[in-house]
Amino acid sequence: MHSLVTDTHHAVRLLLKRPGLAALVILTLSLGLGANAAIFQVIDALILRPFTIADIDRLVLIAETGPEFTLDKQETVSPANFADWKKQTDVFDQLAAFDWWEVNLATREEAERVAGFRVTANFFDALGVQPALGRTFTAAEETPGSHRRVIISHGLWQRRFGGDHGILGRTILIDAVPHEVVGVAPAGFNFPLGSDIWSPLALTSEQAQARATRYLTVIGRLARGKSVDTAQAQVAVVGERLAQQYPEHNKDHGAKVMTLVSGMRDQGLGPIVVLWQASAGFVLLIACANIANLLLARGAERQRDLAVRAALGASRWRMMRELLVESLVLAVAAVPAALAFAWVGIQLIRVNLPPRLVRFVDGWQNLDVDLRLIVFTLGLATTTAVIFGLLPALRASRPVLVEALKDGSRGATAGRNRQWVRRALVAGQVALALPLLVASTLSAMGAQRFLHGAQGYEPAGLLTMQAELPSAVYPNAESRRRFVERVTEKLREMPGVESAGIANVIPTGGGNAGRAITIDGAPPTDTANPPYVDYRTVTAAFLNSMRIPIVRGRGFTTADSETGPPVVIVSQSLANRHFGATDPIGKRLKLGDSPWLTVVGVSGDVIHNWFGRRNAPTAYRPYAQAPGLGLCFVIRAGGDLDSLMQPARAAVRALDPALPVFLLMPMPAALAERTIGLQYVAAIMAVFGAIALVLAVVGVYSLMAFMIAQRTHEIGVRIALGATRRNVLSLTVRQSAAMALWGVIIGLALSFGVGRMLESLLAGVISGDLRVSLSLAAILLTAAVAAAYLPARRATAIDPVIALRQ
Repeated sequence: MHSLVTDTHHAVRLLLKRPGLAALVILTLSLGLGANAAIFQVIDALILRPFTIADIDRLVLIAETGPEFTLDKQETVSPANFADWKKQTDVFDQLAAFDWWEVNLATREEAERVAGFRVTANFFDALGVQPALGRTFTAAEETPGSHRRVIISHGLWQRRFGGDHGILGRTILIDAVPHEVVGVAPAGFNFPLGSDIWSPLALTSEQAQARATRYLTVIGRLARGKSVDTAQAQVAVVGERLAQQYPEHNKDHGAKVMTLVSGMRDQGLGPIVVLWQASAGFVLLIACANIANLLLARGAERQRDLAVRAALGASRWRMMRELLVESLVLAVAAVPAALAFAWVGIQLIRVNLPPRLVRFVDGWQNLDVDLRLIVFTLGLATTTAVIFGLLPALRASRPVLVEALKDGSRGATAGRNRQWVRRALVAGQVALALPLLVASTLSAMGAQRFLHGAQGYEPAGLLTMQAELPSAVYPNAESRRRFVERVTEKLREMPGVESAGIANVIPTGGGNAGRAITIDGAPPTDTANPPYVDYRTVTAAFLNSMRIPIVRGRGFTTADSETGPPVVIVSQSLANRHFGATDPIGKRLKLGDSPWLTVVGVSGDVIHNWFGRRNAPTAYRPYAQAPGLGLCFVIRAGGDLDSLMQPARAAVRALDPALPVFLLMPMPAALAERTIGLQYVAAIMAVFGAIALVLAVVGVYSLMAFMIAQRTHEIGVRIALGATRRNVLSLTVRQSAAMALWGVIIGLALSFGVGRMLESLLAGVISGDLRVSLSLAAILLTAAVAAAYLPARRATAIDPVIALRQ
């Protein structure tokens, strides 16, 4: 330990003698460490520890598996299967279920749309959560008619009720129906997905016996001593038994048990974080190669000193230990700056996510510099010190004594003999930088394509908003049609409005609606796994307002009313998939339990969601013939859309003051919000690419500067023997170009692999492009040659007389 302290003091003194070199190494390393620290925090907060629920290791998510659930792990369980799981398993202390329940909350202030869930009575017990005020639900409150009770979140209690302790027992209006507040959740608890309100999951006897409809999410608390594997084995047996007992609905369906963390994780987050972590690792490797090159140069300068020590009996291990301690000191010194870079990166990641979307990313609020991140960064710094310090220590601790001890040598000859290592490191930096540049460029191109490219409709000039009609106020089709007709008329009367339409679901609006499709005259399908299509109910002006083209047949008109023949418009993708080469116009189909619908038109395809629903088969029905409660408004207007927001909200409130309007924004803003994940991918990859480019260029510059400094005597001799300045410049630049060219060749091979990986991780979003790789290779090669030009210019200014005297 005494020797280690001595070596540390010695290392600090040596580094202080070369502050420029120390600062460059620390800055380079802090960039690499900071990038990895920021991504580690994202992984830790969003993937490893997204929830702050106690005893979370015992919590699991149980999902049904089947042909229709290729990606979804939630909202996959039928009520009847859930009931059978509860009866036929004993590996769980608690088995609870919940269902999405967004509601309209009306108070003395303006009505508000609130995110919530309907939950079984044991939901809070399963999670081990006790209310801050009041109680949880009772089993009796799962009965329809006795279920009008709610528990509100601590945040909602503070925001809308001022933290009033008299809230217990108070009646509030939820979807225009009185509900009693029986509890307030503890501060910070908003599971799942930022929920602000919970109500008992009260199913009718018919709903409880349903097996064909799968919409519940099921969680469980494992019994003491039981594992996920044990639970999986038992649930699988139950699943097989149910498939045999109810083949009509459970054929090809099973069950899967997974940890709550993995089960609730967003399906697209894992691949993206893997991409980021791999990119951050590339950046750190480039930084390590850069630093190793600097330390090799530093070791070459110290060859004479180390040779003297070796000649006096110093062991190789003793010298290696000193050099590794120097590397460790540099690495530890880089940690504060790395944490600062990581903090800046984390804050930029946090603040750029729209507040409305924060609730959908579990663990987002946990993003910050904490003790785990500090420990990780220190550990990574220590590991990195060995990576970038070992090679220089090995090389420098074995000096060539005869060469190093010659008065005129100063290690130059030995340095020239060993310069292939430094050249290989520079080529490696270029090789690692190129795939990062390719990945960042492809990501940016993908983001721009989905943000500004063809959507199948025209986002510019389109204002969107949403509302949900409460069934208590609008209980029948006629009341809903009447409201839609009146509100559409008011919206069209606003100044600058060209047209206004309404649909149940719109692109960028979130969510989806689907129906099983049956084609008249087609062979019967598997009733357990029927084909599904996206289902839209739209007013006559909707397609025109969206600028979705009718490619065949006609659009809807006011004649397509409730008294008219049932009709449908199908998208081009639906026509291709279900009608093939046959003209669908005039053909009939059913959507779910609808009557037979006659196809009157074929529309263009649209991108509903950039990640999972692009050009999906879609069927449009006239709203008048199938009026629903969910309303998505689209208003086509010229001029400033922001100035129409308040009048649009007022038009709805004029007809129903208790109806909240939400997601009111221009369509381009909504599109930017819905593609925020892809924008994050592009932005972070762009940062990594920029860092990699800078480090590679700095590496080329540093090596060329060192090589020219070591070859001052040789260059002086060349000039004295008649070499022109152009000859010297050409010689040095060619060496740089050769190193960079080898790196580019290797980098192109790596870029091909990175392109294939991106295509698999983000299927359909990013596609490899050889032209992009070749263009970036040319840019990187040019940057490397340019980095070598400045030290090469200095080489041409060497005075041969002075050089020969050295």
